[in-house]
Amino acid sequence: MDQIPSELQAALEGLAGDRARVDRINQLAWDDRLDDPVRARRLSELAHQLATTGDFALESYGFGVACSLRTRAFLNNDVGNYTEALTDSLRVLELLEGLAGGMADTRPVMVDVLGTMSWTYRGFSDFAAAGEYGMKALRLAETLGDRLRQARLLNILGNIFAESNDLDAALHMGERALQLFREMGMANGESVALNNLSLTYLQRGDGPRALAACHESLRIAHDKGVSAVTLTALSTLGEIYLGLRDFEQADRELHRALALARERGARYDEFLNLLNLGKVHLGRGDESNALSTFKEALAIAEDLNDRAGQFQCHQLLAEVHESRGTPAAALAHYKRFHTLKETVFNENASKRLAGLQVIHQVETARRDAEIHYLRTIELRNEIEERKSAQAALEKLASLDPLTGLLNRRELHVLAEYAVAQARLTGKPLTAIVFDLDNFKSVNDTFGHATGDAALTETARFVAQNLREGELVGRYGGDEFVILLPGSGLPEGRQVAERLRTSLSHHVIATPQGDLRLTLSLGVAELDSAKGVGDLHVLLAQADQALYAAKQAGRNRVAVL
Repeated sequence: MDQIPSELQAALEGLAGDRARVDRINQLAWDDRLDDPVRARRLSELAHQLATTGDFALESYGFGVACSLRTRAFLNNDVGNYTEALTDSLRVLELLEGLAGGMADTRPVMVDVLGTMSWTYRGFSDFAAAGEYGMKALRLAETLGDRLRQARLLNILGNIFAESNDLDAALHMGERALQLFREMGMANGESVALNNLSLTYLQRGDGPRALAACHESLRIAHDKGVSAVTLTALSTLGEIYLGLRDFEQADRELHRALALARERGARYDEFLNLLNLGKVHLGRGDESNALSTFKEALAIAEDLNDRAGQFQCHQLLAEVHESRGTPAAALAHYKRFHTLKETVFNENASKRLAGLQVIHQVETARRDAEIHYLRTIELRNEIEERKSAQAALEKLASLDPLTGLLNRRELHVLAEYAVAQARLTGKPLTAIVFDLDNFKSVNDTFGHATGDAALTETARFVAQNLREGELVGRYGGDEFVILLPGSGLPEGRQVAERLRTSLSHHVIATPQGDLRLTLSLGVAELDSAKGVGDLHVLLAQADQALYAAKQAGRNRVAVL
């Protein structure tokens, strides 16, 4: 790999093979994405070039390409190039899909790119899609047990929910992020999470908690020397005091933040602090200083080509001029405000449209590729292709063919979603695992046809006695699983007892005569505090309770 710059050679020493070198360069690029985005972009482009040329000219190194595009998508996001970011992210997903099950573990990269897509859709102001992709990334990070990625995603989701005014969800996400950062001893992340929480508290109208969280964020940032967070926390503190109409404190903190922003050359932070300082002057009735401060903020917004910031300044300037009795100046600013606001709205609409076009183009390309593939297969062997397609459909079917309930695969998918929703909302979730008592003797005595009929009738009976939103599926053999979203352990026990009692009085007609069956049921509740924090443990607990019911004599309910 002659293209590698000399300054990188030391970092690549001892690595065997071109793939290992590409992987190392990609990791360096990803590590630099926050602190040195220029170098990160240069490294990601180098990794992409190396993964598609030389020994990889005939067949590119897919994982290396995917990782290079992951960094590029993040960097495009960071500078507002959302269309390019989405294009790169969708390409990464396509590459990773083709690599699933290979030697490299693609799941951490998948988490990263889904998180990037979440922020991209937030840039398009599509908060529903942003939340969806963020939750997908979070669930995958939880599956991996990757606490750092979980914490970062929770911060992202907290911001997205706050911007979409779902403040309860934002608070829940922010508190979970804070807890994880504290457990990992990551002061930087803890400080950022506290700052985000303080803004959420402020939106909820809880000034005292907002102040406490922001002061703690500032203390940690100061003690650990995290200057970037110090600037953000000072700005937030000034904004909180402004919201509380404590203009003296707001003025003090905003001037501290402004000085730090100017010292660091952080122009956008300088603009935000000037804007809030103008509001402080306005709150004090100092219209003269308010005008000069808003004009200074406007000049920076114009220099940054920040149209949203510009229309905010023109709106505030119009209000000040109207208050001072200078209607001509007020009208001029109002006109500029409305023109810029309409421009920003149209730009956001164009961004969303561009995002939809990217998705459409990718889906069209994929569909065309699939059509070409299917036609090729058909030309080779139409009959075998049909058999293969039929087998795939049967395998992917969501319903158990005998009972008509959810099969194990589909039940597991929906159960994972129910667990994620329970964690997000804080609502309870209870699982019931049950089977038919002495089912083997039914098969041995009456035959498997009668046994199948008993399973089918039991499944129908249970499904009819559950409420909308409650799930039941066949887990295997004569074992079934019920999930009760929104129900705690007491409600779960009542449901199990009702089903047990009702079925014991239910007559199942068979060719060999009437048959009465009984159930044994085990009940458990999702509860992280008790160590039941994921689907696997929840079902294991319920299964253990079922075993206890069997040991106690069958035809009963046991709870753990």
